[in-house]
Amino acid sequence: MRMRGLLIASLTLFFLTASIVASSDDYYQPLVPSPQGNTIVNWRMVEVPELAVQWGWTGEGAWLAESASIMSFTITTLDEYITGNLMIGNFTIESNNTDAARELVLGVWGLTPFFPGLVVAIGQDNLNDLNVTAYASAERVQGNYLNGTMESSYELVVVGGTSYDCIVFDYEQDPSGFGEPQRTYLAYDTLTGVLVRANTSVTIVNEYVLVLELQSILPPGPNILLIVGGLSVVAIVVIVIVIVKRR
Repeated sequence: MRMRGLLIASLTLFFLTASIVASSDDYYQPLVPSPQGNTIVNWRMVEVPELAVQWGWTGEGAWLAESASIMSFTITTLDEYITGNLMIGNFTIESNNTDAARELVLGVWGLTPFFPGLVVAIGQDNLNDLNVTAYASAERVQGNYLNGTMESSYELVVVGGTSYDCIVFDYEQDPSGFGEPQRTYLAYDTLTGVLVRANTSVTIVNEYVLVLELQSILPPGPNILLIVGGLSVVAIVVIVIVIVKRR
């Protein structure tokens, strides 16, 4: 908890001092792209599909990754939609949050779609809206192929020795008689909105299983040229002071 607190404090301090202009107040400010660069979020891929997985329907390509490899998302735009560069295994694509959630099965494609994706809006009102959408996606109504049981809760989730206060969604599809039902577990940190843990699986033709755990949130580093320039100025000032004293 102490390490996480220090990390959050340092992230917040960095971005406050950088005087960023937020694209939306609904998101954790250190995730918002700024003149200093873009934040990168990394997840450890604990378990992955054995076969390549097609992305989209218009020939975008397919991804294939190894267990214990890293999936990264570089956030480039954060307004109504979260867009960034997603790198997963051998595949890199520019994607918005909703498309990433749909393609990676991080949500429920019910009559009411529930695709929270990699990052969600924070604040109690936004989390309440997310919760309503989650339950609607699994509602047992006529024509909803993905009806099932959706449960949500606020829990402490521990990943990599760090504890996160999370909103958790746990979904199990009703048996359909075709393949294995979808099971999807998603935990989001209520402070940052970032996906902390995901465990999703479904079998239609092939078995698909994906388990993710948050590894790091990396804000852009300070400009090294500015640092060098600053050090040069300091060095010049010190030299001048030494010369003056010697006189």
